[in-house]
Amino acid sequence: GLIVIEDAAQSIGSRYRGRMSGSFGDVGCFSTHPLKNLNAAGDGGFVTTNDPSVAERIRRLRNHGLVDRDTAIEWGFVSRMDTLQAEILLMRLGRLTSVIERRRRNAALYEELLDPEHVFAPPSRDVEFNTFHTFVIQVDRRDELQKYLADSGIDSVVHYPVPIHLQPAAAHLGYGPGSFPVAERQAGDILSLPINQTLADADIRFVAATINDFFRKD
Repeated sequence: GLIVIEDAAQSIGSRYRGRMSGSFGDVGCFSTHPLKNLNAAGDGGFVTTNDPSVAERIRRLRNHGLVDRDTAIEWGFVSRMDTLQAEILLMRLGRLTSVIERRRRNAALYEELLDPEHVFAPPSRDVEFNTFHTFVIQVDRRDELQKYLADSGIDSVVHYPVPIHLQPAAAHLGYGPGSFPVAERQAGDILSLPINQTLADADIRFVAATINDFFRKD
């Protein structure tokens, strides 16, 4: 009897057991931030639902709660997507399949080249179709590796260094270091590598070789 709101922000096009992300809950929420696989030229997003009453209310809430130009039946928001962003997204939607294919190819090449003795990349199971908004590895000496990559001209990012339960905003919940040891350990080990669709095979090979060289030099 619960209502499920699915955070599908980064997962456009991904599937689990053949079912598309955004279709598991009552509502699916997607982001079209410029760094997402389906990206606008500014902040944006959209919601999916198969409930007509929910769709109707979301359309109303995004526009001040108005049912016509002069009548607001509830307090809403100003969350309309402007026409330019919508047009950009419609154009890029037509390219989404090729974007995903390229990202999956880059991920597969990383998995083939990275030394599994030192680098853990979570495997995709047969029932999963991953679209690789990010490609996140787990390594020892993460910060040293990140600096080594930067010195070689390779950008990398930590998504995210502080677990949610250790954020100042969560202090009132009473959690502290050690409350979620797996999340805390991973926060110290994870590193996002370049994965975007504009990279050539040679770029992926260079990144992988640099990472392998970091561990071999010792």
